Amino acid sequence: MTLKITPCIVMSGNAKEAVHFYEKELEAEVLTIQTYGEMPIPCPEALKNSVANAILKIGESELMLFDAPIQSKPVIDKDSQANTSISENKKVEVTINLSIDSVEKTKRIFKSLQQGGHVIAPLESVPFSPAFGTVTDQFGVTFILITIK
Repeated sequence: MTLKITPCIVMSGNAKEAVHFYEKELEAEVLTIQTYGEMPIPCPEALKNSVANAILKIGESELMLFDAPIQSKPVIDKDSQANTSISENKKVEVTINLSIDSVEKTKRIFKSLQQGGHVIAPLESVPFSPAFGTVTDQFGVTFILITIK
């Protein structure tokens, strides 16, 4: 039996933006991205452009993202009369560790991730890594960056 753990970030309506940001800044390969409107099941009009499933390949790992429909702040869909929306105030709580093979690449990624976000621990040399830091990006996702010696 094969067991694989893939982190999944549950977004609040901005998964498509996050996918494109990570594609550029983390050199991620988009393996798949599908909106609720592209799925073979009916969905409310308000959800059709939201991401139902996205899988990115970042280095040797995969990361999943999707926009979570919830029952708060309802949007009434005229066709189905469903009360479904994307949360505008849901906080993403996940931390992702990025192991990087060069200080220069670590610095570049750290700088990109901090734009629109905030630094938790500045990028610096520590006993176990020549470049280590923690940053929360513009989507509320926290990344721990470590350069492997």
